[in-house]
Amino acid sequence: MISSDYFKRFLFFFVIVVLYRLVVLYTSQVDLFFDEAYYWYWSKHPDFGYYSKPPMVAWGIYLSTHICGDSVFCIKLPALIMHSLTSVIVYFISKELFNDEKISFYAGISYLTLPLISFLSMAITTDAFLLFFWAFTLLFFIKALKYNRPLYWVLAGIGGGFGLLSKYTMVVFGVSVVLYLIFSKEHKKILKNKYFYISVFIAALIYLPNLLWQFNHHFVSFKHTKDISEIDRQLFHIDKLLEFLAAQFGVFGPVFFGVLLFLLVKPFIKDERFKLLYFFTYVMLSIISLVAFLSRAFANWAAPTYVAGTVLVVSYLLFTKKEKLLKIGIAINIIMALIFYHYHTFLKILNIEISSKIDPYKRVLGWHQLAEELKPLIIKYPNSVILYDDRKTMSEMVYYLREFKNPYVMYNPKHQYRSQFDMDTNMDKFKNRNFIYITQNKDVNYLRKNFDKIELLKAVNIQLYNDFHREYYVYYLKKYRNK
Repeated sequence: MISSDYFKRFLFFFVIVVLYRLVVLYTSQVDLFFDEAYYWYWSKHPDFGYYSKPPMVAWGIYLSTHICGDSVFCIKLPALIMHSLTSVIVYFISKELFNDEKISFYAGISYLTLPLISFLSMAITTDAFLLFFWAFTLLFFIKALKYNRPLYWVLAGIGGGFGLLSKYTMVVFGVSVVLYLIFSKEHKKILKNKYFYISVFIAALIYLPNLLWQFNHHFVSFKHTKDISEIDRQLFHIDKLLEFLAAQFGVFGPVFFGVLLFLLVKPFIKDERFKLLYFFTYVMLSIISLVAFLSRAFANWAAPTYVAGTVLVVSYLLFTKKEKLLKIGIAINIIMALIFYHYHTFLKILNIEISSKIDPYKRVLGWHQLAEELKPLIIKYPNSVILYDDRKTMSEMVYYLREFKNPYVMYNPKHQYRSQFDMDTNMDKFKNRNFIYITQNKDVNYLRKNFDKIELLKAVNIQLYNDFHREYYVYYLKKYRNK
């Protein structure tokens, strides 16, 4: 039974942070980011796979919204829950490795307050589930190594399978496992252990439904992953690598990432525990850094690095009597979170005019205002099909116009797969129907061959700042001909 003072302190800190984040999330005035609205749309069509991602994020939103509704708070809530629970697992990973309550305490609160986690707790993404199952799998992999009990191998396999259903990046966990076992004198024998392969089989079996979905849909997600990485374009970009690494100071925190780079240059591998942490930290970071160098990589792609990375940095700082630096790192990360959560308030206090150049929230503002401008037109033409031509706008409006039952479609004359909307909708099914077309294109002459009449209903201008606005044009398209 766990009853140490450090665990009690961790629980107290955990409850305070989670309650605070719940209040911030509940009182937030920002709209859904278009990816969040996109995932919400997925959740309304449960499946084993989607155009760009495995199904776990949609399943999580499905569960949450069926319990508490389709509000922004309920859609985002699974992210806050999963990231919070992951910090608890990080606590127990540290405890399993070092049996040191102080290391566990600092590892748990450090992970909970990472800038990445502070940000992602407010946004529903695939990372919420990936990081949880990555940490879950790592915990039971460590337990399996120590005790070789079948239950731990089974649980590790289950975690790995659900991790693959969360994000394909989970495959790097397997790479880390194999590399660690190959280079581990103490645990190399695990490669001959039947339970290890049973664990791998369980993970593969759980992932199998998504693989079958991919097969039936021409592996569309894998093609999309290749496209967004731009790996088939001009290679070698030192600027992209430096940009990615610079972003990691914001993701992991300036002190912690600085220490992580230092530990790469000057390794601190006292024993097998540190060797394990090194493999589960730097393999992921190295792979994504290579991708960044070859083409590009988004800052969050290396997120699993910081599960083991947090434990590594905390244990190193405590082993080397640098607790003060550890506390400074945590304090800086907390300050970064406070600035992020209350950014607009701080700008007002400092009497700084908000503009698009300094506001990171600009991409999640103005969408519900756009929907309000569109509602009277949809009411006026109740039998119309709503037509869109870009995923961002369609994702946002499908959510913010969800009270209407009008069918909606993506304009896709070449029948290409560019999003889930292209896979799910087809305007050719609505021959002779009238459409309301919502677009940022002022010139829509390209539609004249398909409609009897095109009428501009409204030009919508949502002014967010003096230097930034959203401009849309709404057209009434009469009698569609699918030429």
